[in-house]
Amino acid sequence: MPLNLARRGGGILRKLHLSDAFSRPVRVAVAQSHVRRVSLITRGQALRPICRVLPSTSVFSQRLLKTYATTSDSKSEKKKSTKSTKAGKGTKKTTKKAKKSSTAKPKPKPRKQLTEKQKEAKKTRELRDQIKALKATALEAPKRLPERVANLSIIEKLQETRKTHNNTQEAFKAATELAKTISEEERARFAAVAESNRNSNESTYDQWIKSHTPLQIKEANLARSRLTKLTNKRYPPLRDDRLVKRPSSSYVFFFIERTGQGDFKHMAAKDIATRVAEEWKGLTESEKEKYHKLQLADTERYLREYQEVYGVEAPHVRKSSE
Repeated sequence: MPLNLARRGGGILRKLHLSDAFSRPVRVAVAQSHVRRVSLITRGQALRPICRVLPSTSVFSQRLLKTYATTSDSKSEKKKSTKSTKAGKGTKKTTKKAKKSSTAKPKPKPRKQLTEKQKEAKKTRELRDQIKALKATALEAPKRLPERVANLSIIEKLQETRKTHNNTQEAFKAATELAKTISEEERARFAAVAESNRNSNESTYDQWIKSHTPLQIKEANLARSRLTKLTNKRYPPLRDDRLVKRPSSSYVFFFIERTGQGDFKHMAAKDIATRVAEEWKGLTESEKEKYHKLQLADTERYLREYQEVYGVEAPHVRKSSE
């Protein structure tokens, strides 16, 4: 039928490219209805006026395609747009991951190995810093006045020998020799000065000790003990009656009891220690129970006084001997 109409219609359909307008097979039935309309027009009127009004073949084919677009096409377009949107979202996530990876921290560089000389220098520096900190904790006691007669006499004679000797060492030797030849009156005078200095030293020292808390004095003594080991120089412990006495062991109570009985008066200290140790090993557990109880009571005393004097809890101590 489309072929017959094309023959009757003359030039109008010859100019139309039917293959372009009806390229999809699903729209053949729709295209045939348009051909029928065109055939009716050609029967009633001349073809020339229609040819003047009709648009070009390409415009006509585009209108037909737009007019008869199906629902499936719109759905497919929606799906495509949705997919493109999702694809866009996926791209954003990828960008975020890329940012995270770009801000990752660089790996730390491996530490440089020290040479033996550098290691020794580091140890020396650390020891120096440790000694400095310990000295600050150890506290420095006030300087004491001379308390011995010999020292007082040398100090006084040194003032005389410095006038006649340019060398300090020679002046000191001369003062030492002169101090040995002092008179009884000078000796008595120096003895009185020594006693006065001794009393002054004790008063000054007690006031200085009381200016610190018992805990500070305790920590100072620990630092002094450590300094003695590190420097090979003697740092005597500070004297303070407020310090809490440590608890004694059961063996110490037994030792004090045995040596106080007077059985070892004529023995040397080393032999006494050996003898008491042998007796302790020979005691039964029931015989040692007495001294274990003394140790337990002394430990409880220590824990109580430690809290009262230092204001902190005492470290762990054994409450019974093994």
